[in-house]
Amino acid sequence: MAISSPTRILFLCHSASLNGATILLLHFIQWLKTQVDWEIEVLVNGRGPLLDEFKSVCKTTIWRSPTSLLNVFPQDWKISLQPHLKTLEALYMKALLAGRRYDLIYANTGATWQQVSTLSKYAPALLWHIHELEYGLRLSIGEDRINHVFKDITKFVAVSNSVRDTLSLEFSVPYDKIDLIHGFVPLPDLTAEEHQSRRQQVRIKLGWPQDTFVVGGCGSLGWRKGTDLFLQIAHIVSRTNSYEKVRFLWVGGGNQDKESLEFDHDVRVLGLQEHCRRIITTEEISDYYCSMDMFALTSREDPFPLVMLEAGTYNVPTVCFADSGGGPEFIGDDSGLIAPYLDIITFAAHIMRLHNEPDLRAQFGKSALEKVRTHYTVECQGPKLLHSIECCLAGIKETTPYGLKH
Repeated sequence: MAISSPTRILFLCHSASLNGATILLLHFIQWLKTQVDWEIEVLVNGRGPLLDEFKSVCKTTIWRSPTSLLNVFPQDWKISLQPHLKTLEALYMKALLAGRRYDLIYANTGATWQQVSTLSKYAPALLWHIHELEYGLRLSIGEDRINHVFKDITKFVAVSNSVRDTLSLEFSVPYDKIDLIHGFVPLPDLTAEEHQSRRQQVRIKLGWPQDTFVVGGCGSLGWRKGTDLFLQIAHIVSRTNSYEKVRFLWVGGGNQDKESLEFDHDVRVLGLQEHCRRIITTEEISDYYCSMDMFALTSREDPFPLVMLEAGTYNVPTVCFADSGGGPEFIGDDSGLIAPYLDIITFAAHIMRLHNEPDLRAQFGKSALEKVRTHYTVECQGPKLLHSIECCLAGIKETTPYGLKH
């Protein structure tokens, strides 16, 4: 009697940095290891603060995209070398994964598109977890390549209704190939006293009075996240009478790179030095959530931002723009307020309303926490992702000798 080989899954991760998609994947793999006895591996692009955590969970291999090699060449060389990247990628992966075969490749984010194409021959099934909307997909993959790389995918996972609609309506992916599975975050384990202590310590660290009303933002800097809009909104509120104690805090981004220099430039020119502060990306983000009274999701496009869920776990309501992705899907009519797309005047008015109505703010925050607790934890969404994987595997069992093991 033949003995079935253990199911082998390769998770393809675009980065080991502190970004939402990578954090979600890490939490899912940690949970998955408690549910199945599969052989799980991770292939991650480069090093980062989450690399050791991946290594502690499963076999982890580091790869580096050949695209990064182009940065050392002049612009005209980059253009001439670009067509050869796919060949270089294939040779690199062949050497890196020599002798390995998998039952399924699980690609995380559109940014892994080059590797998805290269690794297709290493497994009979491909599941692609998409964390991007139209702009993000066109930017990372390219208009002329999207349909080509999408056509051979076994199944897609979309993190929001907005992403599912984008895949179907903009890129002609059949609806029955897309599973809608929202993002998830862990719930903090803090007592009320610990929460209050962290809140006070952040205010002391920033030099802000304890009765400051803090409007928080979080994530990378740039156009998609709307950090320019965040500062314009801060400018409106800071110039309005009776809102002298409102402060704006952005957590995320680097130091002395293009985006951070742009942010700091606007802070100076807008005269926001006393009203706005930025903290570079940190693993101590929970301290800053404790300090926030509300969360400003100023993204122009955001599929289903984990920062919104994380803020909710600290009883912090969110204000966002309509037609911007997954933010309105979560907020609804009970967990914050929604402004028309790019309407910074209304966005600022929503902030001032939440400042003026603490009972409404508390009601929204309580609702946000309850939503996360009941719908957006790994215990709620993890089984859905596992089911998607099992469906992909079940579709290949008739033609391969591998068997599921529960």
